[in-house]
Amino acid sequence: MPNIPYQTKTFYAQPDAPQNAFCMEIASWTYGELCDAAGLSGKERESFIHHTDVLVYPGGWQSWSAGWELASDETLPRKTLLLPDLIKLTNREGDAPKHGEIVGHFLMYLRAGHTYLCIAARTWTGGPGGYPLPPVSFRINRKKQRVAAELFCPGKRWTPHEVMAELYFFACGGYFDLKDTLASAYRAETNFHLSSATALDVPGRSAKSGQAASGGPAGGVSGGKNPIGGYESWYNHYTNISEKLILEDLAALSATDNLIKLVFLDKGKPAVFQIDDGWEQRVGQWEVDEKKFPNGLRFLAEKIERQGLTPGLWIAPFIVTRRSKIFSEKYEWILKDEGGKPVVAGFNHLWDGRYYCLDLSRDDALAYLQGLIENVIDWGFRYIKIDFLYAGFLFGNFAQGGSPYEHYERACAFLINRARGAGAALHTPVVCLGCGLPLGASFRHFPLSRIGADTREEWDWNVVKLLGHVGRPSAYINLLDTIGRSFFDGVIYRNDPDVVFMRTRNCKLTENEKELIALVNFLLAGQIMISDDPLHLEPADIRLAKRMAALYAALADDEYGAVRLDRDVFRLISRSGKTTGIINLSNRPYPEREPRMNGQFLVDRRKNGAYAPHGISIQTGTSP
Repeated sequence: MPNIPYQTKTFYAQPDAPQNAFCMEIASWTYGELCDAAGLSGKERESFIHHTDVLVYPGGWQSWSAGWELASDETLPRKTLLLPDLIKLTNREGDAPKHGEIVGHFLMYLRAGHTYLCIAARTWTGGPGGYPLPPVSFRINRKKQRVAAELFCPGKRWTPHEVMAELYFFACGGYFDLKDTLASAYRAETNFHLSSATALDVPGRSAKSGQAASGGPAGGVSGGKNPIGGYESWYNHYTNISEKLILEDLAALSATDNLIKLVFLDKGKPAVFQIDDGWEQRVGQWEVDEKKFPNGLRFLAEKIERQGLTPGLWIAPFIVTRRSKIFSEKYEWILKDEGGKPVVAGFNHLWDGRYYCLDLSRDDALAYLQGLIENVIDWGFRYIKIDFLYAGFLFGNFAQGGSPYEHYERACAFLINRARGAGAALHTPVVCLGCGLPLGASFRHFPLSRIGADTREEWDWNVVKLLGHVGRPSAYINLLDTIGRSFFDGVIYRNDPDVVFMRTRNCKLTENEKELIALVNFLLAGQIMISDDPLHLEPADIRLAKRMAALYAALADDEYGAVRLDRDVFRLISRSGKTTGIINLSNRPYPEREPRMNGQFLVDRRKNGAYAPHGISIQTGTSP
């Protein structure tokens, strides 16, 4: 089926539009009506109406929300057990799916075979007088074959004929058609030059390679693999970092045959060295812990830059913990509910348990954010990971009234503009990575973004799994998200899939699992990061890193995607058609069912006529 151009429908506020509504339904459609809106007819239309095996991609609210397709017998947890605050790390306030209902956000599609039927929401009206639009959510009832669209707009007062939403409808005949159509639709809203690898180069250090993720078939799709790369401290040391440890890892990164040295440094490509959580006195109190970092962070940023790396730092500016100075000294900055109690933003066992968020409607809170981002850049950091951004979308008794999406837009624009301005004053670009962010409301500001749950140095985190936390840190969940949101890469975001693992020490992943994570991240996303302690890599770890570096080089000149075949099993595809494979995340072998290509296996994880669990097999060649 040829690619069908997208259709656009605009919704305007009527004089009787509800004011201050928490959520507002603006339309609903049967599957048949969606087919009509997208221009789909004939057998393709019938496949959505009369088949029971239609897959649903609901779209997730934020980085850590579930990002994969659901079959007719699959659903998502509607709550978390024992720790209800965890649901705030994945779900939008008030989405509360009913029994048998799936709630999606920003964009959703139905898939029958190779045909995709998609609805996607614009986030900005565009033009000189453009303004942000409230986020759109979708309530999907598979039994009734109906999809309803609603706006999340508590506190919003509408004026007659104001644009409330603008939706794209289209149908297309394959994964790359989906990617290209979205690139065409969102071309005016995306801004990928900010996530260019060249923007991460160190002044005076010439990179042999690096280009923005743009210029592909639809003006937004990358034609080859040119990832950002580097080191971050989190997925090994977590909050237990210090100046001594950071300096040891920094020195070892250029001295051992680790993956970042082999893929980036040895080839003259720019790379990041990022200090993650643990440097600050408290979350929400962004002052250096001088016991752990006696020489301060400017000292470390200078050391990082002298080694030819881009200095990076983690912050979470919208959230505060009870033991931070802001909570006690600037309590008026904390977002409260109607009863005057602080709005809980989530729970983290590594901090003080529950944490809270700033009232982003306040000018003094924004002035504080301005000072924070300027301090970080003044210390010398040019790659800033800005985390837990979803907290800026929580609703409360705002000091200035209004709706969360309006305050979130203003705060994000404020942060990014200050980062650009401070970088320009220092004649150095600053790149901001967004994380834990509402996906639809954020890509205009954070084109480089985390698109999945945190990974982990073991396949799954079973204790947290029992709580029903669908966004739990987990290699398995992270891979599902990376695969499920792969079509975002170079179109809506430059996808950050989180880190890969080569190490044996402090890691429970098997070699096949490490290989799987490393290849999925390279093929289906836009950033390669490690948290391995390079000083303690074993000979087997270095052999694995060298093999991955060789595979990256062999696979670099194409673009890749993935299509679900079965529960936790996916077919790897390439735009050129010269590479294919099987990604098996399941706990069972997956039988060979289709003719193999006439070519060679670059990675062969087959045994007894089946693809091994937790493995990837990749073949190049021509179709039989």
